Amino acid sequence: MSIRRISLHLAALLVLAALLCACGVTKRQAPGYTLPETGFRAPVSRAVDAEAARRVDEQSMLYVYDPLERLNRRTYNFNAMVDRAVLVPVAVGYQRAVPQTVRTGVSNVISNLNEVPCLANSALQANQNKVNVTLIRLVTNSVLGVGGLFDVATKMGFEREDEDFGQTLGVWGAPNGAYVVLPLYGPSNARDTVGTAGDMVFSYYQMEYLFDAAGVSDHALAGDINTVVRAVDTRANMPFRYYTTDTPFEYDVLRFAYTKARAVQVQQ
Repeated sequence: MSIRRISLHLAALLVLAALLCACGVTKRQAPGYTLPETGFRAPVSRAVDAEAARRVDEQSMLYVYDPLERLNRRTYNFNAMVDRAVLVPVAVGYQRAVPQTVRTGVSNVISNLNEVPCLANSALQANQNKVNVTLIRLVTNSVLGVGGLFDVATKMGFEREDEDFGQTLGVWGAPNGAYVVLPLYGPSNARDTVGTAGDMVFSYYQMEYLFDAAGVSDHALAGDINTVVRAVDTRANMPFRYYTTDTPFEYDVLRFAYTKARAVQVQQ
């Protein structure tokens, strides 16, 4: 057979193969589009049902009402960056530079100052037992504890009650509302955000009164120092560190833990 004839045969085979492939490509379709219409065939839809997705989400063990989740996650990341860059280094430096006994005294003084809003919220909750315990702690630590420098009341068996305005609102039936991550403050919800604002106003006037009683002339400077000391003390006594929980769902876990913890605090 001549080379010319072999070339013609090969060319013919290639053309035939190309035609067969083309026919196969054009005729192949998804089974869902080729099955005959019968009474047993259910319509196929690839669209996501928003309501079904919501129901699945609500059935999750970690579900918390969080309509602002996208914004909250951004705020969470912002808080993590500030915490790593500023708060944690300052807290670590404070722990290394200041002896433990002094740090304990600072924490005790701050705790004693916080007894006043705690007493007010216990009264607003109409909880006489908490009012009695908080009043005993305030008087005992202020007098025997040298202005709260020493926590004598705890050694006497009077454990601190931790009450805030958010809990007070919860006791009187205010719902949590949407979950919220506050800049710098961290986890909260709509009710507790209002409560935090109320506590801040109360604390402001409380410190203004104390500054007047102590004869402090520059209230603005004294207020700034009070805010910084409280922030450093709080961060130094908080073991939590962002992104160290060994789980990709840290935001979800913290959101769930905060919500459940607040529910328990309101019920107590």
